[in-house]
Amino acid sequence: MTILGLLLGVIVAMASGRVRPDLAALGALLVAVALGLVPATDAFAGFGAPAVVTVAAALVLSRAVEETGLVQGLADRLLPAGSGAMMAILVLGGIGAAASAFINNVAALSLLIPAALRVCRRDGIAPGALLMPLSFATILGGMTTLIGTPPNVIVSDARASADLGPFTFFAFSTAGLPVALAGLAYLALIGWRLAPKREGSAEDVRDIAPYVVEVSVDEEGKANGLTVKDLDEALSDYDGQVLALIGAGDRTRVPHGSTVLRAGDRLLLEAEAEALGPGLETLGLALAEKATKGSGLVVAEAVVTSDSRLVGRNAASVRLRDVWGVNLVGLSRHGTVRRQSLARLRIEPGDVLLLQGREETLAAFQSATGLLPLAPRSLAMASERTLRAVLPLVAGVALAAAGIAPAPVALAAAAAVAVALGAVTARAAYGAIDWPVLVVLGAMMPVARAMETTGAADAVVRLTFETIGTPALPVALAVLMALTMTLSDVMNNAATAAVMSPVAIGLARALGAPIDPFLLATAIGASSAFLTPIGHQNNLLVMGPGGYRFGDYWRVGLPLELVALAVATPILTTMASA
Repeated sequence: MTILGLLLGVIVAMASGRVRPDLAALGALLVAVALGLVPATDAFAGFGAPAVVTVAAALVLSRAVEETGLVQGLADRLLPAGSGAMMAILVLGGIGAAASAFINNVAALSLLIPAALRVCRRDGIAPGALLMPLSFATILGGMTTLIGTPPNVIVSDARASADLGPFTFFAFSTAGLPVALAGLAYLALIGWRLAPKREGSAEDVRDIAPYVVEVSVDEEGKANGLTVKDLDEALSDYDGQVLALIGAGDRTRVPHGSTVLRAGDRLLLEAEAEALGPGLETLGLALAEKATKGSGLVVAEAVVTSDSRLVGRNAASVRLRDVWGVNLVGLSRHGTVRRQSLARLRIEPGDVLLLQGREETLAAFQSATGLLPLAPRSLAMASERTLRAVLPLVAGVALAAAGIAPAPVALAAAAAVAVALGAVTARAAYGAIDWPVLVVLGAMMPVARAMETTGAADAVVRLTFETIGTPALPVALAVLMALTMTLSDVMNNAATAAVMSPVAIGLARALGAPIDPFLLATAIGASSAFLTPIGHQNNLLVMGPGGYRFGDYWRVGLPLELVALAVATPILTTMASA
């Protein structure tokens, strides 16, 4: 089966992390066309599919709501001081799950992280106890509606391809809502206790790990003429220390304590983010990229995603200053301290970057390079802009849910209205669209349909029956979900949904059962990426601020996947038996 071999190659490529999901999907499509598995005339039909329009429109509406600060404002108002970790997860997780049903779950999480970190500082809670459960809660919320997550849109498109029409807007709530509620209860009662709490982030309850920052000695500053030992003692008041001196060619060396510092010397320091301003100013140390008062420059934090254009590169190769007008002045990579020039440091997923530049320049740079801002929003909840963003979203959802207009049409119209009303600028709207996700959607749809036209999906079902016999409905649904979960933990969840949807349809037909429960099982499985940081962008987003390691996620995620299976299987079995 050529198509199965091709899909196996896609899975391996995505799981390796060496190939971007969009490039792997596009490569698979082109190979399928070259092998005659997909007609050349249909090669790019997926890019015009309703699913692609639905996801793009939902992302634009998500950006409009995101910029109002509504989600973060609710979190700040509804969580009283001294609530404790359990209540924090119930409130923040509940808000995140509800928001993720209607806006992009990555955006919902990025808005809640600053609120969660403030709660950690205020109530003495370890960030590691909150951030992973919060990530999982926002993923769970996406299971409940058509636009909650791209896998749901793909599964709906698969249903339409089976001549049954697309799913209704809230069809996913039948099983998705009970799973989300049960998952949130587990996270609040048990999950946060299983999350790791390491010394250095969790125990100290700081926003992020210490930054490695590059500074220079001002001629008239206090540091000019100090020895390295003296500077270290002075930095101790700001939780900082000297790591290295930077010489010609960006070469670094660990200096002797008696080394006298002179004006213009460049140093690498380790320091906490909140100490950067007062500490550097008091000691007469300037950020190496020559920040000056009144320059109009601001400093912002951003997390590097797995799809970011910066992964594997360094500041020098990206030419941040020359091309973007942005300075990389600090980098936090939890658990490690890098003793080399920031210009040469290779950027990795999960890094938290401290960037400096003009506000509008930083926003454009973050959007273009796939960075997620880690900063609080300050807009008022009851502002006119909030209404201009929320009302089009509510109207679009209402039209789609009532069946008055198809979801792609209703949401595209709502997005256009949001832009026309000024809730989001046209530039920001285009920047909000996650183009790699759309490429995965458009490329994988023809490949997935080839599984049906070539008989590959039916062959997988027959092989299953020959191996284990004809399974009972609960077993078939549980195995389908478990297999989809496993794939989603190591590859893109949209690609997982595209690959598994034809198998789900074939399995349902072979058992003589309704197709809908099997497609819903696929949707839940594709969204249950809880075992690894690469399974979902949200997991990667909290990796740095929470101080997590790759192998931490299964401790909280494996029981959560079991909860999802235990809750969804009887519900879907009842649907299939009706």
